[in-house]
Amino acid sequence: MLTGMLKNFSFGRRDVNLLLATLCTRTIQTREGSIVKALDCNAAMASRDALAKTVYARLFDWLVDKINISVGQDPNSHVQIGVLDIYGFECFKHNRL
Repeated sequence: MLTGMLKNFSFGRRDVNLLLATLCTRTIQTREGSIVKALDCNAAMASRDALAKTVYARLFDWLVDKINISVGQDPNSHVQIGVLDIYGFECFKHNRL
């Protein structure tokens, strides 16, 4: 399932294999060495979902920062109000409600 989803991305073959191994296995370090255990389907899906949520959250934060900078929002201000709605993104110095 994950292999089919990843084949459309332009990663190198090594990157795809590393991502699949990271999402589908768990590595336990012991004194004798490493033990790699395959995750069951539900645990692998939870790993995939956690990665997707993290990437989405970081991308959203980056996008909001870029938009605030582009509209002249003071990045050092302790009080910022940003509104994202169907009409676009607006920043207010003061709450005008």
